[in-house]
Amino acid sequence: MLVLGPVVGAGDLAGLCALVDEAARGTPDGDLLVVLCDVSALTRTDLATLDVLGRLRLHAVRAGGTLRLWRAGPRLRLLLELTGLRAVLPSHPDGSADELGGLVAQQHGRQPEQREQPLGVEEVVDPGDPPG
Repeated sequence: MLVLGPVVGAGDLAGLCALVDEAARGTPDGDLLVVLCDVSALTRTDLATLDVLGRLRLHAVRAGGTLRLWRAGPRLRLLLELTGLRAVLPSHPDGSADELGGLVAQQHGRQPEQREQPLGVEEVVDPGDPPG
């Protein structure tokens, strides 16, 4: 488990990657390396933080494992949702506020307005139909 915070920047990436490498060496052959990142102490969550988390995840995958965020705060979860990185940087199911009622996953998408055709629906015209 990696404990991040209160601020994570590009300068921290090399040290975090070294910790992932050390954990990968200690993982028995055939076992999947799961790197849990406790992000509850992060006080500044911005795009630089997401950059570090994304690069750390990529490093974990290259080391033969995966990365899960644990105890992500509402600001980080919102930033992940807005940037489309929620699927790339998922929360661990046992420590995620999502499953504990902090943030409920919602299907995002627009609803067709009145008299507007829903997108993705093609109308088939039968040649025998009268023009209307």
